[in-house]
Amino acid sequence: MPVVTVYYDRMFSMLKGKISKDQLIEKIPYLGLDIEEENDEYIKIEYNPNRPDYSTDYGIARSLNSFLDFETEYSKYDINESEFVINVDKSTEQVRQYIVAAVIKDIKLDDETIRQIITMQEDLHNGIGRKRKKVAIGIHNLDVIKSPLEYITVDDSFSFIPLNKESDMTVKEILNSEIGNQYANILLGNNRYPIIRDANKQVLSFPPIINGDLTRLDSKTTNLFIDVTGTDLDAVSNALSVLFTTLNDAGGKVESVEINVNSSKIRTPEVNDNTMEVETEYVRSLLGLEISEKEIIEYLRRCRILGEISGNKVVIKTEPFRFDLIHPVDVIEEIGLGYGIHNLEPTLPGSDMTGGFDEKQRFLDKARDVLTGLGLIEIMTIGLISEDMLEKSEMSTSELLKVVDTKSIEHEVLKNSNVPAILKTFSKNIHKKYPQRIFEISKVFGKKDNEIHENYQLTVGLAHATVNFTEVSSYLNAFGKQLLDIDLSTKASENEIFVKGRAAEIIDEEGIKVGVIGEIKPQVLENFALRTPISLFDINLDQLMKKKISKNE
Repeated sequence: MPVVTVYYDRMFSMLKGKISKDQLIEKIPYLGLDIEEENDEYIKIEYNPNRPDYSTDYGIARSLNSFLDFETEYSKYDINESEFVINVDKSTEQVRQYIVAAVIKDIKLDDETIRQIITMQEDLHNGIGRKRKKVAIGIHNLDVIKSPLEYITVDDSFSFIPLNKESDMTVKEILNSEIGNQYANILLGNNRYPIIRDANKQVLSFPPIINGDLTRLDSKTTNLFIDVTGTDLDAVSNALSVLFTTLNDAGGKVESVEINVNSSKIRTPEVNDNTMEVETEYVRSLLGLEISEKEIIEYLRRCRILGEISGNKVVIKTEPFRFDLIHPVDVIEEIGLGYGIHNLEPTLPGSDMTGGFDEKQRFLDKARDVLTGLGLIEIMTIGLISEDMLEKSEMSTSELLKVVDTKSIEHEVLKNSNVPAILKTFSKNIHKKYPQRIFEISKVFGKKDNEIHENYQLTVGLAHATVNFTEVSSYLNAFGKQLLDIDLSTKASENEIFVKGRAAEIIDEEGIKVGVIGEIKPQVLENFALRTPISLFDINLDQLMKKKISKNE
């Protein structure tokens, strides 16, 4: 999950009412956010990738002002027309066919605001932009740009001075450079490359690779030009919506840009009313609350959503950056947040059915009992993860089951191992006391020879300053003895995630490999921003279950 750093002094200056530091820390989770770290100067807040408006402190302050009733008015975005024009060449249709833009005037940029803008830009690149494949953003110093601009394509011999360079480089040289290597694959197979330049033929951007050096930002910049290019019109428009609304909240004045493409003229950004209808009875039944229409409207307002009752439905209107609301359930979730998730009382559903667990479920439950009896805490994580998490774990990303048209970069593939989730859990709890001892039992998925397979996997992780192979082996031995009354032995081997010489295969009493065990290597720890040693073992529980069940038959 992406994380934003929020400094207390800046946050308090943005809030339109008074609140203490302790109250702030208490209230932030009520917005559906998680606090990853806190100290005397700042807090680090984890947010869902479908809410990129939370990628800066401006977005979080905006929500807090409404939630805490410091602000009751719906945001209005008054967009004037600028004199800036972009002429789009037809050749861009074959490369990155969409471009939108905006002008931001009279914005005050200090070092922290610039850092926040850059962070927001990268989070949009990684989330909505799918690592710049769908969306690439350029933010420029408007005062050095002359209209009209042109969006064209060039060959790889074209040259300009890229950002943070002192001399010209050709497109070919840029693509073969360190920064180019990161994103060159996006343009693979093309012999023409997109360029944005102004009336003086000065290059603003080579999307999705790098900006030109001419338009770099500094603390003296007061006027901005924003371009967003990509291969998906909704994605580029959504990214621009997040950008211009955030910069509006930062004090900037938003102006539109004329885009001339295919003999037609459009202006961006546009502020469209996004509307949706939800049945009020559906709201009550899903939340399990007997709330009035008036209360529904009030709870929506606390989440910065306008609502009005029309018959048996509530009709909602949202701000431009709330493109995450795509289903009535999403709206009902917002009503629940406005009501207060801390006020919801959990209840067990009623049932007239009777039944019992099968042998497999009884085995899994016994495994959980054994592990909790050993002092371990069970975690349960979602079955979808990102490829990036696997790469951080330095585990194989081949033969993965990928989600078609996923709405979040965090949920790209079905997990093929519990190990990344264990490491991520440790990384989210670095501010908690050690030792930390956790486990997860869940299904993992894979594909081999075009056949899908799944199995239950157990992963046990230990984290503290002196943890080692011997300690995690003692937990493995105790688990085998108490669950199956067998000795699970180890055989030295190498594994991509473990320290060399501190890893082994787990062998059952018949000499068959059932898992791996070892000490996590430093590079993997660093990838997850972990500072404490971790040892773990990973077992295919299906193999052990078959042995247990066959013995009982």
